[in-house]
Amino acid sequence: MRGIRGYSIICAAVCQFLFAQGPARGTEARPVEVEASTTPSKNANTTNQTAISVAFKFEGGPGLIPTTRAYITAGTNKFAFLVPGEFKLASSDPQKVTLMKGDGSSLISVRVIGSVPATGKAFDAAAARTLLNAEHPEATIMSEFGMFAEGIGGPAFEINWGVGVLTRASRVGFIPLRAALLEFRVDSSPKNLGASLGDFNYVMLTFRASDENGKLAATPLPDNI
Repeated sequence: MRGIRGYSIICAAVCQFLFAQGPARGTEARPVEVEASTTPSKNANTTNQTAISVAFKFEGGPGLIPTTRAYITAGTNKFAFLVPGEFKLASSDPQKVTLMKGDGSSLISVRVIGSVPATGKAFDAAAARTLLNAEHPEATIMSEFGMFAEGIGGPAFEINWGVGVLTRASRVGFIPLRAALLEFRVDSSPKNLGASLGDFNYVMLTFRASDENGKLAATPLPDNI
């Protein structure tokens, strides 16, 4: 219970700090150098896609909350987010990085789909449903709402898919960032999805993308927040 309470306190502090600071941009943010070694992507269809590479870096030291940050590089674009406690890298391919909780109860993934479709109109719920149906044509959409990352909103869904004891529940959101269209997703059993949303929201709140010059500003967390 102490571990859960401590992690909840850190999450609350992170949210308070991030909302106070706003997006990590400009001269006030302190860039964090990405380690040279990355986990290469493999085994996925990469038609018209830029393969991603993934690196994890522990951030800590005097005055900082110990955290692990995931870095994704896709061409000249970079993305980063804090990894929730108890989560480890499960897999990565040329489009997606997936994290698994230690007890196997949930998966969180960030997928770089590619450029926002040039349809002449904003990326909307209808376009998102097309992508969702292509991945899970058998899924039942339980609810539809909006999701935000880096201050940009996009359509999101909660779905159930699979059959019988293999039924799964997912929250899936599509965010049309300047750099690329991204899919954020958490998968769990229907009864555990609600409990998984705190970890998922932690990823969403701490997500950062590079600017038009390819510069990524990911702010370390001071321990006095």
